[in-house]
Amino acid sequence: MNLTCLKSGIWQVELRIPSDVRVVLGRTRFAQSTGTRDKRKASNRALPMLNEWQQLIATARETPELVQPKLARSKRLSDASQGRCDNRHTPSWLEQLKPSQANLYAVIEWDDGVSLPAHMLDFIEAHYTRHRTKLEARRYILEATLFIHTLEDLNRANAQRWLSTEELKPANERRAVKTMQKAVGFLSEYLEWLRYRGFVSQNLQNPFKNLHFSKQLARPRQYLPLSFDEVRLLRQAAQNANDVLMVNYIDIGRFTGMRLSEIGELSAEYIVNESGVQCFRVRPDAKTEASSNRLIPIAPALASCVDLKSLDLRGTANAVGKRFGRLKRQLLDDGSTRQKCFHSIRKFVVTELERGGIPEGIAADLVGHEKPNITYNVYSGGSSVEQLSRAVEVLERRQQDI
Repeated sequence: MNLTCLKSGIWQVELRIPSDVRVVLGRTRFAQSTGTRDKRKASNRALPMLNEWQQLIATARETPELVQPKLARSKRLSDASQGRCDNRHTPSWLEQLKPSQANLYAVIEWDDGVSLPAHMLDFIEAHYTRHRTKLEARRYILEATLFIHTLEDLNRANAQRWLSTEELKPANERRAVKTMQKAVGFLSEYLEWLRYRGFVSQNLQNPFKNLHFSKQLARPRQYLPLSFDEVRLLRQAAQNANDVLMVNYIDIGRFTGMRLSEIGELSAEYIVNESGVQCFRVRPDAKTEASSNRLIPIAPALASCVDLKSLDLRGTANAVGKRFGRLKRQLLDDGSTRQKCFHSIRKFVVTELERGGIPEGIAADLVGHEKPNITYNVYSGGSSVEQLSRAVEVLERRQQDI
């Protein structure tokens, strides 16, 4: 793999052009930033770039008259990724990407085809309402574009090539089969929408149906709960590092069982008074229907740890999640496994509720889970604030020494 580490620490992929086609291509080498400091990620990103360049070299040998138009199109897209292109030539989806992301698409030669993400923004806006789902759909469509450049490239071979590339990653970087199935699901919905709108032929077979998911892909594994000592260790380390934001996240997580993304949407306006009890109200578009808009009483111990009056954690979840990942890898014996993460605090809370004798239905209402049977799940109006408060009191008592 022809990778060079730049002074910035970002890896660049290079390919020297054979001497017999240098005159046709007008250069001696191809070079493109991978946009990452991680060498393994750079290697994966380099593959489609090298494939494109090899194809261009082959075209230069066989039909050199076709090369100059292709180079011009490639240069326009490269310029667009750096913000140097006239808006008339810049796809709207590409304009919205950061330069480091847009750079990945600069080597793609679109020819006269329509790029795969050309209608992506309209599709997402028409098809999804939850912000998180919109981001996921966008992420996977853009990822698939590295393998399926245009609508004309929508075929089973290219779709399978996307999955096969995942299998080539190091074992600890491969995503779970469930994750890839979800990704393929978004692409399948996108194709059906394209067909419905008439952007592709009605006769086009959906290439994302019945794909083969290799056994090489990681199998889903349950998250593990953190122990009492591990929660205390992580919180103390964050406190010693003066990472107030991380401490706030850990404290809110251990007293509420809220998801990372739910905490990352909290602000003072989401604190309400219900029946004389101060509560967090989870955002109305949380991950599941059971999670959305639920009330979580605020433990007195939590109120003493977190400045609720000026609370504003919006937009911080991603950064905190990454820092938490680095912290748990440094401190926990099994911290390198994906089974231990911020979600493990949620598992810790559920474990403490069970050990504290809280009925499952009340615990489910507190953390936002579907109830296990039809009577409470369908017919009940849910646990009262008083019942939820007693559950939070149990959490508070069981964590006195943290």
